Amino acid sequence: MSRSLSYLNLREAKELYPISASIPDTLFLTCGSFEERSLGSVRKLEGGLPSLIVVFHYVEPNQERENNMKEMKNVLSGKYLKQDSYHVIDVEHGKSVEAILDLHRSLKIQPLSSEPLSITLDITTFTKDLLINLMYYLTNIVNIGTLRLLYTVPGGYASPDEGWLSSGIKRIQLPPMVWNGWSPIKQNLLLLILGFEEMRAWSLIEHFGADENWIFITNPGSLHDWDTSCQRFNQRLLDARPAKGAIAALGASDTVKTLSRNLTKQLSERYNIFICPLGTKIQIVGVIQFCLSKPQIPCNIITTTVLRHNVPYYSWGVGSTFELYFPINHLRETRAGLARGNK
Repeated sequence: MSRSLSYLNLREAKELYPISASIPDTLFLTCGSFEERSLGSVRKLEGGLPSLIVVFHYVEPNQERENNMKEMKNVLSGKYLKQDSYHVIDVEHGKSVEAILDLHRSLKIQPLSSEPLSITLDITTFTKDLLINLMYYLTNIVNIGTLRLLYTVPGGYASPDEGWLSSGIKRIQLPPMVWNGWSPIKQNLLLLILGFEEMRAWSLIEHFGADENWIFITNPGSLHDWDTSCQRFNQRLLDARPAKGAIAALGASDTVKTLSRNLTKQLSERYNIFICPLGTKIQIVGVIQFCLSKPQIPCNIITTTVLRHNVPYYSWGVGSTFELYFPINHLRETRAGLARGNK
């Protein structure tokens, strides 16, 4: 990929060495998927495997996912995986908190270190609900020294010419670890970051019934060829409800800056703010970073479950892998400063 990464706060990783070059990471977290790109990061691991590898595994039948899970284990075994350092956590859709509790119990049974942990989290193929709850658990409960995030883009993606990727929604979720309260005397504001599923977004707007709806498109895309894909996939929605702005697909910091410009303390005194990131996992990271660093602006993050997928597999192949370090220390300093100011 030739595009400059300076404004994205990401670094393309050809190989993935431990966070501390001479010491293996304490924990590596990933999620099995029917998408081949779920294998992107494990194929690049070099310099010694992490002390513990945890793979979240959705139990609903899917042979492609099971094949990729088997391949992941084979790849890791070829890198001298120890049997007791590999742990699989089963997950049911809609029950991500139970999976987080399973992880918490596992970490208590097998304490990794009394020192702050070096954790690598491959966010590529997590469902949005599980990823949001997991990141809130890690950043609020676990003693983290460094949190590295990995994201692998697919080799190819469905074209807008193929029509709607999905139809409607059957469930709206508010990840419980993110719940930030609601006031009946305020109006409701729904901020959507659009992905490629127009009918999912349109259905959410209709079913959620917010007093105000703000829409941001995803642009530029993860690849140059996808820069206009979000607009093309969502053309009818955008004709009816023009976008308020754009956020880069690979821009965690761009997401934070955009939210900081638009979501103010004054606005939160008038509205219950709900954010629905329908785009990339990197944008979700930016949403989480904003919410954690701005507790004085209470926001709730919401996710949705689609009613029906019209295209069975949206993406294929394995593209570039990127790494991003989550600002754990900055968040701690921010919280400490706010706590001092509230005394």
